[in-house]
Amino acid sequence: MSASDRPSGSGGVNRPHLLSSSRIALALFVLAIALFPWTGDFIDARFPTSYELRLVMRAMLLGIVVVGLNILVGFAGLVSLGQAALVGLGAHAAALLALRADMPFLACMAFAVALPAAMGAMLAFPTVRVRPLYLTVITIAFGLVFLNILREWVSLTGGASGLTGIPRPTILGERLMATRAASFNYYYVIALCLLLALWVQWALARSRYGRAMRAAAESENAARALGISVVGIRTLAFAISAGLAGLGGGLFANLALFVNYETFTFNSSIELLVMTILGGSGTLAGPVVGTAVLYAAGQVLQELQEWQTFAYGLLLVLVLFLMPEGIVGSLGKLAARLGRRGAVERQTGAWPNFLPGFTALASEGEERGQATLITRDLTLRFGGLTAVSSVTMEVASGTVHALIGPNGAGKSSLLNIVSGFYAATAGQVTLFGEALGHRAPHELARRGVARSFQNTELFGRMTVLENVLVGCHTRYRAGFFATLLRLPHFAREERAMLAEARLLLEVVGLTDFAEEAARNLPFGHQRRLEIARALALRPKLLLLDEPAAGLTHGEIEDLVALIRGLADRGMTIILVEHHVEMIMAVSDRVTVLDHGEVIADGAPAEVQANPAVIEAYFGHGAPAKVAA
Repeated sequence: MSASDRPSGSGGVNRPHLLSSSRIALALFVLAIALFPWTGDFIDARFPTSYELRLVMRAMLLGIVVVGLNILVGFAGLVSLGQAALVGLGAHAAALLALRADMPFLACMAFAVALPAAMGAMLAFPTVRVRPLYLTVITIAFGLVFLNILREWVSLTGGASGLTGIPRPTILGERLMATRAASFNYYYVIALCLLLALWVQWALARSRYGRAMRAAAESENAARALGISVVGIRTLAFAISAGLAGLGGGLFANLALFVNYETFTFNSSIELLVMTILGGSGTLAGPVVGTAVLYAAGQVLQELQEWQTFAYGLLLVLVLFLMPEGIVGSLGKLAARLGRRGAVERQTGAWPNFLPGFTALASEGEERGQATLITRDLTLRFGGLTAVSSVTMEVASGTVHALIGPNGAGKSSLLNIVSGFYAATAGQVTLFGEALGHRAPHELARRGVARSFQNTELFGRMTVLENVLVGCHTRYRAGFFATLLRLPHFAREERAMLAEARLLLEVVGLTDFAEEAARNLPFGHQRRLEIARALALRPKLLLLDEPAAGLTHGEIEDLVALIRGLADRGMTIILVEHHVEMIMAVSDRVTVLDHGEVIADGAPAEVQANPAVIEAYFGHGAPAKVAA
């Protein structure tokens, strides 16, 4: 598989060729699935289907589950060690409803998907609020508890004897697996479900939901600052993963016509996770490749008897040692590296002041000079340390308001309060005329507050273009099902956001790096990208935390022009910066902090000549003006 199979991208060299190769590989995969039942002799008097056909059907069932786990692990960066229990929940739901309620096959399958999906959401919602690691722990506990329930609740689950006599599935009046032809039909039911699972994975990867999952996995702070509810998107990822696990379980129950607890052990969860990692977590083809390789290896190694476990482990170690990013991930990385040979060196463009078609979003209903942000006696304490002390500040609409001071003066802490990352100990913040309590960063971002960070917080494994598209997240209107079904209004939105993202990259001179992984950019270019990503939010209030750090003199001049252009078009900007010459050139008003307190506030020239500011920067006996 090609590098383009990884949703996050790792370069744009020869991309059309790689996409063409992926489509050919997909077509061959679908063709192989369609023709497999008709290859060889599958007639066996003892069984309605052959042993080989059943092996492939079981492998496809595992593939469905692993696709779901890949969405959780590879996209959202979460690990579940209770996936087998979710498979078991789906299997037992389908079996019990068919046996005890005499429900039809499709209704049973609907419950087999819905119940694990709901359970996944219930497990994820409280745990991912704290740390992602807690989800791993809670899924282990869930798996152990669920297994014990299956073992001990004999009246419901049959205990060790399990549930037997499950009626054969019936679709449109045809009873599946009763004859050789009907067995083929169930094979195609499973194959169709596998293709649907792959479609869900593909559709998520190329949508705002998949980008949000990967963004939250790489930088929670940046994702929240762009309006993404990290808890919500992670809960969605686990619900989808659990739903696909339940789908695999329900299909398994109707294939085996028997279920008991021994199939859904902790070891099975480990095996599913290994399949995900082996194929290449986060890649689109990884689940299929990992499942096929590991399942086939397990069948072949059975002949080694007592040496089977040793050989199995040795094979895994060798593959993961030689291919640390999984089979598909490592091959894609190799293909990208080979594709870069002979590539033309890309140039960084200048920062145009503004391009036709790009307009900043002014604060609606506000006139220039009206107060966009007001802080009253704002205080922030960390135990006995006071980072911000009784700060009162007013930021006028459509202006550049600089916030300066020595290191440790409390500038970034003040920005963190305004953007929702810290809760003020005392005082009040009024934003866009509304008094705010403590609101989460993603809520403030949706109200029009965007920011950059003192230490760049990019989504390193995602492409430069995808980073900017994440900034557009809150502006999408197409819902989840419209996204999965690729409805026309989703396609229109996606095209519009893509065009705007490319325009923003042109504004900051990064057009030639659009398909490059963000982590591969030089530091100065990363600063440019972070600004473009913040602008994609179309903010009313833009918070820039030391944006000139790492930039050359020419780039700083371009940045000054960009900031002034945004302010002239109605955007309000708070700028934290140590570069005094830049502050004097771009700012309308300057507030100076020292030890968390405001020591000066006024026009740039007034602040520059203020004795208290000079003393804070240079101490007693300093020159009459702050040096540039």
